[in-house]
Amino acid sequence: MRRGLLIGLGIFTGLVLGWAVFERYHHQRVFAGVEAAGVAVGGLTLDEAAAKIAAATQSVTPPRLTLKAGDQTLEVSAAELGWKPDARATAERAYAVGRTRFAERVAALLGQVKVPLVPSVDAVALEKRLQEIARSLESSPQNAQVVFKNGQYRLIPEKAGLKLDIQSAIATYVLHPEQTVLEFFPKTLTPRLTTPMLEPVVRRANELLRPVTLVYAEPRLAGGGKVHKRTLNSSEVAGLLSVQEEVKVNVPALNKALAQMARFDRLPVDARYVLNPEGQLVVRPEVEGWKMNQPETRKRLELALLRPDISEFALTVVPKAAQVRAADLPRVEDLQLLAEATTYYGGSTTERIANVHAAARNLDGYIVPAGGVFNFNNAIGNISPENGFMEALVISGGRTIKGVGGGVCQVSTTAFRALYQAGLPILERNQHAYRVRWYDPIVGYDAAVYQPYLNLRAANDTPGPLVVRTVFTRSTLTVRLYGIPDGRQVSVSKPTILSRTPHPPPQYIVDNSLRPGQVKQVDWAVDGYRTRITRTITRPDGKVAVDVLTSNFRPWRAVYQVGPQTPAPGDEVASR
Repeated sequence: MRRGLLIGLGIFTGLVLGWAVFERYHHQRVFAGVEAAGVAVGGLTLDEAAAKIAAATQSVTPPRLTLKAGDQTLEVSAAELGWKPDARATAERAYAVGRTRFAERVAALLGQVKVPLVPSVDAVALEKRLQEIARSLESSPQNAQVVFKNGQYRLIPEKAGLKLDIQSAIATYVLHPEQTVLEFFPKTLTPRLTTPMLEPVVRRANELLRPVTLVYAEPRLAGGGKVHKRTLNSSEVAGLLSVQEEVKVNVPALNKALAQMARFDRLPVDARYVLNPEGQLVVRPEVEGWKMNQPETRKRLELALLRPDISEFALTVVPKAAQVRAADLPRVEDLQLLAEATTYYGGSTTERIANVHAAARNLDGYIVPAGGVFNFNNAIGNISPENGFMEALVISGGRTIKGVGGGVCQVSTTAFRALYQAGLPILERNQHAYRVRWYDPIVGYDAAVYQPYLNLRAANDTPGPLVVRTVFTRSTLTVRLYGIPDGRQVSVSKPTILSRTPHPPPQYIVDNSLRPGQVKQVDWAVDGYRTRITRTITRPDGKVAVDVLTSNFRPWRAVYQVGPQTPAPGDEVASR
């Protein structure tokens, strides 16, 4: 018996010692029998287990993940969402087996513990891809809309929108990357405008669809009295309406329709002095006119379009009287020469001469009523090819370039000198950027015009109307001012040169459109000047007024365009 006891004690002691050895061996190792990600890792250290798992899972196929957003689904590879095997985390999971539960150790020894692969998720990649997917699944709410189709206003029903909770989906997948279904928990977005809300608007808009006749009745003046009508059909009336949340008038479309009716306007023509076939100065009578009052008409028509009972509308047309009437003009024989000026343009191009003559013809006979304003741009009309003007050199943007109307400043300068010498108040005068040779030898006595920005204007403070006459040849232009003299005496001094700045050296610009060696001058050198001219006006009562006309001309360099590989004489060369 004693022997049996000793044998039993020995076996027990052996078991205890064996278990102790087993425990000591696995103190820093995975317990025997544990399998992780399909790899036997029992007896390996944490690092050894992680390395073995990494080697075994480096080519593992990522699982498929189903994304759900309401009744919409989309299947993607988990790799797209930043999913990847995490060998270290898997090894740590295997290492934890049996550390707290003895039964797990026994199960491991029996080969019953199989740790699944533990994945990880790149949160940045996950969010980026989910945002992209959400954009394809999300939709903005679409309001119900009113459209005009097949002669009627109709409703397009609204559509609800869909908004996905991306952040909740991200948080869920980061915590549980092993799942195979990920839900977005969509939120329905309600449209602001719905069909029931717009149905009354559609009914109201369709009630307004009827033909409307616009009536333009000319005032019963000389040559007037006609009645013009234009009937707008239902579709055209619809074009004048704006139907959204309410029915309103489309003001830009209405203005366009009224502008079309304004073609029946007739502007008045002032009486003026003209030459008859015998060459005698006679009075051409005024012509009365009329014009549609567009602001008043628009205000009334806006209200009428919103009344379905109105099918005919009378436009507001008002008479426009001429400002200068024949009865107000003095007899031709009573007119006296108040002042005149002459300038020279010999050597100008054919185009420049043509423009001088066109502006001079339009200015000839121009009348400024007593108390009125001489307006050069109004007098000569629009500077355009349709009005007889040609392309010639002009000053624009700091350069001498070709433009329609080059040479018109010859006429404005000549007219300015006559107005100035007549002692009239100058309301607007603009000098040229640099000294122009056509207006020499008097420096600083010019007036630049450039429609619609620069003009020449002067007040007629004489007792009667002012009549402008022009006489021109191929090289000279004379502007004469006729009117009723009031006894004023005017003296204009010669220009005083206050300073002079030498012009810069010439510039040569390479122009590939020219042939090699070709040189073309496009700007001419002039010195800069500061000048002063003094005008003294003495009234019959002895009162004296003195005003000063100043000019500040910039120095201007000569500019040459040259062909490629053309040698320049050491001056600045630019390319364009």
